[in-house]
Amino acid sequence: MPTHETTYTAFTTETVLLLGQMIKLARIQRGRSEADVAVRANIARGVLQKIEKGNMDVPVGLFFQASTLVGLQLFDTDDLERLQEHRARIVGKIQAAQTDK
Repeated sequence: MPTHETTYTAFTTETVLLLGQMIKLARIQRGRSEADVAVRANIARGVLQKIEKGNMDVPVGLFFQASTLVGLQLFDTDDLERLQEHRARIVGKIQAAQTDK
């Protein structure tokens, strides 16, 4: 069975590299070790190192988990309820857009 390697745009690659470096900086600024964050994220230390290097093979959810654990705020709020409300508004807009077609 042939394998297909995904090609990412330069912008996408730069964005993931930036996110990884932002996670690393937040971890260092908070005095957290790689081992500590990895244990709290329930991942291997090597996976955290891949995240911090912007490795595109790491699942996006692990980037978000690491961001949360080092206190890196990626959205305009870190309040779960506000995120859920925002997502509900987006779902409503998606539904409206689909019925308009």
